Amino acid sequence: MTFGEVVHYVTQPTGWPEPVRSIASLLSPSHYPDSPSNDSEHLSKSYTAKDFQILIQSTAAGLSAFAELPYYGGERSTVPLWSQLLHALSNTLSPDVMILEDASFIMPRAQNVASQPPNLIDGRATLLAAHAIFSAPRTHSDTSRTSSRNEDEDESMHSADSNSSNGSVESLDLPLQAHMLLGRGRRLSAVLPILLVADSHNIVPLICSTLYQRHVWGIRQPVVGLCCSSTGTIATAIFGWLDPDQSEEGRMATHLALAADIGLDSLMGVFDFTDTCSAINLAQFILGLRTHFEDIKGSISIEAVDSLTPLHWRSDLPNFETQPGGPLDERVASWTHQVHVETSSSEASSSSSPRTPTPLSDTALVSYETMSSPLLATIVEDEQVHGPNIRAPQEARAINVKGRGSQQSSSKRSSKRTSPTPRSLSEVGTSTSSRAPSSYPNSQFAALSDTGLNDSTTLSNWLFERHAFTVGRIPVQSEKLAKKTGINTMIELYDEMTAFTWSDDIKTILLNAKVDCFVSGIRTSLCNMNSGPNCQSANDVPSLEDVQFISSKLSALLHTVRGACQCDDTAKLQGANEADRRHEWNALLLNFFQPVPSQRDVLLERQLNLACNLAADDSSFALRAIQVTREYQDFCVEQERCIEETSGNWEQAAAARDQAIQFSDDIRKRVWKGNFAEVIENHSPKDPVTGKCDAILVVPCSSIATAMMFQRISSIEEKDTFVKSFMLVQGPKPDRLDTSTGETLHQIEAPVGHHQKTSSGRSLQVPSFCRVSESSKTDRNQLRNPFLHHPDRNQVTQTQEAILSKDAHCDEPSLQNLLLPVLLAEYKKKDESAISTSMNQIKTYLVSAVTFLSKLGIVDKPVFGLIVNGTLGAVTMAWKKNNQIYVMERNIRHYDIRDPLQALQFVSILPRLARHGLDLCGLVEKQLAIIDVKELQSKPWSKLAQRQEDKRLAAAQQTRPEEAVAQDRGSDGAEPKRI
Repeated sequence: MTFGEVVHYVTQPTGWPEPVRSIASLLSPSHYPDSPSNDSEHLSKSYTAKDFQILIQSTAAGLSAFAELPYYGGERSTVPLWSQLLHALSNTLSPDVMILEDASFIMPRAQNVASQPPNLIDGRATLLAAHAIFSAPRTHSDTSRTSSRNEDEDESMHSADSNSSNGSVESLDLPLQAHMLLGRGRRLSAVLPILLVADSHNIVPLICSTLYQRHVWGIRQPVVGLCCSSTGTIATAIFGWLDPDQSEEGRMATHLALAADIGLDSLMGVFDFTDTCSAINLAQFILGLRTHFEDIKGSISIEAVDSLTPLHWRSDLPNFETQPGGPLDERVASWTHQVHVETSSSEASSSSSPRTPTPLSDTALVSYETMSSPLLATIVEDEQVHGPNIRAPQEARAINVKGRGSQQSSSKRSSKRTSPTPRSLSEVGTSTSSRAPSSYPNSQFAALSDTGLNDSTTLSNWLFERHAFTVGRIPVQSEKLAKKTGINTMIELYDEMTAFTWSDDIKTILLNAKVDCFVSGIRTSLCNMNSGPNCQSANDVPSLEDVQFISSKLSALLHTVRGACQCDDTAKLQGANEADRRHEWNALLLNFFQPVPSQRDVLLERQLNLACNLAADDSSFALRAIQVTREYQDFCVEQERCIEETSGNWEQAAAARDQAIQFSDDIRKRVWKGNFAEVIENHSPKDPVTGKCDAILVVPCSSIATAMMFQRISSIEEKDTFVKSFMLVQGPKPDRLDTSTGETLHQIEAPVGHHQKTSSGRSLQVPSFCRVSESSKTDRNQLRNPFLHHPDRNQVTQTQEAILSKDAHCDEPSLQNLLLPVLLAEYKKKDESAISTSMNQIKTYLVSAVTFLSKLGIVDKPVFGLIVNGTLGAVTMAWKKNNQIYVMERNIRHYDIRDPLQALQFVSILPRLARHGLDLCGLVEKQLAIIDVKELQSKPWSKLAQRQEDKRLAAAQQTRPEEAVAQDRGSDGAEPKRI
């Protein structure tokens, strides 16, 4: 599928087409950006690549280290490292630059509209540096006026850095063709991208949509794009422009220019992030775009939008003006009626009036040949560069490209647009097949309302049926409870892992560290701080060795702080999406978690096996259930008794006490009703099987120790089955329906040299689900937000405002990839309503990780978790003691990475976690020499293995009547009598 683009391949630096020759001259390393034309403090200095040299070098070193690391079932994402560099460079373009990450944009119409699937309407940009226009705030004097615009329309526009008044804001009265980013409801702003970054699947439609949007605004400057692979290190510059003289059926021709040579050459706009010189040239090129940015800002005019002939370019809007068949109003009515008939069933809608569906409400999958132009096969996007020949020869550019979302079997997915009757989550979870109800996706399961241990499907029941409870970071005075639960020992370990003393010695080391001058002011502010949250004075931590390690990467830390602040400002103006802050958090994990030098065992977006339902296979559990909940009640009462009512976290402890009492009541009622087994039997088939963890820090066991364990299994098929159900960390599944998020991961083959594939996902709207009403006996809100209280500050610390692939053969880890979990992370955007969901997901990950380690003979050793809500991150932990799992989720330390001191405190934990992981690895490797693999196979720990066993037993039960009939038939030689 093409969009009518004309591609110009350039073979020498002087051969760029005339419309883009000026902007392409910035590729020359001899070019230095002009001094800024305004006196803004932000642009008081003309930045050069030398001002970012330390970040450039650390990015190159980090990406080079990636090439030496094993895949562990799937290629590693390079986006968190190189996007941090692009983010920092883009910050210099303008005082009011808006940087968007993982932004959805409206696709342009295909050249052949009939070939474009009706629900292929949006693409995904990795990063956009843009300028935003906002409508003028309404003052009290404006309220009596109508919404008609003044004669001078430009006076009603405000840039992103304009100060807004306390009045309400009017919507921008602009046609949809003037917008290219997804939005809904009132349009309070218009975003005009200026620097575009996307992968090879999205870069062409992204450039085309930007060109059409600029035409609507009357802007004639060319478009600058960078094609960067999500798992590679090559960036290719692409320039685009419109030629109004070449139009066909109302469409203007889009022209793209890029290098035709097959070698890396910065002069031709082909850069390698792992090569310091090449990365410096890329930085200088981006820094040189400041004048280009200001020129586009100066060209923006709403009057131009009104005066130009409408250009119907968006793929999500019908073009009634070009459709035959009567007056416009009749065609609109006919179209809406057709949409109603096609997307609504008579059973689903009781209204006879036509409706227009929201484009994103259609979750059907689409198949298409390619979203990238076949003419762009020369874009360098290789994941690994082997010598100079990194791209396919000229004659091999036309590659057979798989359709993203294409399927081998029509029974799995349909490429046709369908709209079944929506069902609530409870209906989805309880829908039955011929055998058993289907399991919940983990993310939807975590979003269910938790009403305790009643008969419904809840997270509390999930934990209870796996012998797990939540606890607070509160030492107990009872020696019996302390010994039974290990709570006091684990709190001491947690404090050792997270303690931080802000000393003059640390300040001296940080002041002597080399940092980029662009972030030197943040370093000064950091060292001028006297103290802060999470600071203690009694402990001499972190060690000076750890501080020296952090200071060697201090520039990357400060750039992350600046990027987090930038994302927060953008979210206030444009709204946040799920991926807004994850690059900043991932960059911190990648840079500062290194178990051994140059090793980064940080895996992103990996599938995890979840723990099985122990109660479902334990008939005696019902006899112990009342005692178990009673002991938990005693524990929570003891924790509440051990803190003063004036303490900031007393309310949480009291809520936990009330919840534990309610748990005891719920279980007693269930036992008295005599339906204990039936309730668990109803829960077990609905339990999620796997979950997708946003980030997991692991330490791999040595291949020799792992091989010793697996050599005791003779059959290769038996080994493969065992690995899939036993290993905690699984590989990504790029072209299957994600079992934890319900999102469809599309995969297409990149039109580049070595026929490598990359994965890109398009978020689909999750069906709505019903929430169960909250229990009136327990203040559960106190138990769903780890950011409410800070353990090192005796007051509430957060207000409502503050919270708001490899190919298919690499899907699974190999037998040698025994990965031990150290920390598991779940990211959510800045949204208080999402905190409980992320907490629930982390609980399922931690319980599963601790259960996995216990199968390897490791108990009394914690696994840590990171719950992220925007720029806030809370560190939690879980452990197993006396066959009971405890998840510490209350009174835990949390960090705001917009604050440089808190960001420093957070990263100081990571070297300690790395050492903890190495100690864990040593213990496991000793166990592998004596472990009984047959016992592991006979007593599996994962839900996947439990489901497989349930299916085997169901099949066996189904064959028994058939065998009985056969035996009866053989005994008398006659057909059995029918009753």
